[in-house]
Amino acid sequence: MSFAADLREKACTLWHIQRVKYLVREYSQPGPNALITVTEVECLDPQCPGPATQITILGLDLIRRSLLIHRPVAQVTAEDLGVAGNLKSRCG
Repeated sequence: MSFAADLREKACTLWHIQRVKYLVREYSQPGPNALITVTEVECLDPQCPGPATQITILGLDLIRRSLLIHRPVAQVTAEDLGVAGNLKSRCG
């Protein structure tokens, strides 16, 4: 893989991470000071075809809420957030 292609892939992944963070903020409304992290992790489930997306929300109450979506970050949608953990009721 060339340097340019590697850089393009990293930029695309970063864009999708920011997109998912925005979706989490819009859907769960954790407040402006909540820390939201989105990372792609290796899925340990043998039925999972590839990487999974781990989302963590740390609010001012210092309670950490995490969920794992068995899709790469580029494939995560708003519907996945509602189905995966019902973030609105847990963080709102």
